[in-house]
Amino acid sequence: MIDILDNTDTLDGRHGAYTYALARDRLGDHGLRMAVESGELVGFGRGVLVDARRVFDLRTRCAAALLLTDGVLVGPTAAALHGCAAIGGFPVHVRISYDQRFRSREGLVVHQGSLAPADTMVVDHLRVLIPEAAITEVLCTALRRTALACADETLHALRPDERAEFVSALQARLAARPDRRGTQRAAALLALATGIPASPAESAFLLVLTDLNVPRPICQYEVAGHRVAFAWPQCRVALAYDGDAPPKEVKYDALTNRGWLVLSADDQDLAEPTGLHSRLREALQTRRMAA
Repeated sequence: MIDILDNTDTLDGRHGAYTYALARDRLGDHGLRMAVESGELVGFGRGVLVDARRVFDLRTRCAAALLLTDGVLVGPTAAALHGCAAIGGFPVHVRISYDQRFRSREGLVVHQGSLAPADTMVVDHLRVLIPEAAITEVLCTALRRTALACADETLHALRPDERAEFVSALQARLAARPDRRGTQRAAALLALATGIPASPAESAFLLVLTDLNVPRPICQYEVAGHRVAFAWPQCRVALAYDGDAPPKEVKYDALTNRGWLVLSADDQDLAEPTGLHSRLREALQTRRMAA
């Protein structure tokens, strides 16, 4: 196996991504040729190689993209690097200056534009948009469920007393965004983001409930020591999301014994919410709360 260690303080050589010049310096002409011919090193782009064992690793592909373009990781890739599990890091999105000439290709989406230095930071030797800028882009451009989930994940990682300030920063960025496409939708999604949902799926369910035009529930509501994904305390109706897990009968019994009506939702309801809408409307109407 090849022996090129990630022990450099520069990007070149980090995360299993190397310029051709560094690989040749480390391995020599013969060693480099053997590594390429055996498939241990594979080409990413002109003058950039990656360790074949790490070719699907997000940081490896990000490092290779930056070595190739000298750009900044943006959009969904930046959000993924900041810890958003709801969004995929592939293809890699990178922004370059207007004077550079790179085209998008499979696995790499190239954007041209300017960036203020204050909007970039370095994460594990990778140049990336700061969280405020990355989430603003995602709110404007990603699928609605994904965008809301990313906003919730980012807020969840903050202390509760920091969340309002972060939301205000996003609102200011949306108001000042030169490209107005998607900003109205982004503002509506941001109004739903709290950082309280326990998973991207719960964020998606909250958006489904909003689209169904039912009263907005309280997320992660606690009743008798048990938490439910969504609750309407005024009428004691709860919606529990179980995902792929079996129903939690003990928790349900604890709630029903206290006069709560508990509905269960799963991934099928997330994919097709018509049945959930009917059950929820009936439950809320039964408890004298029109939906």
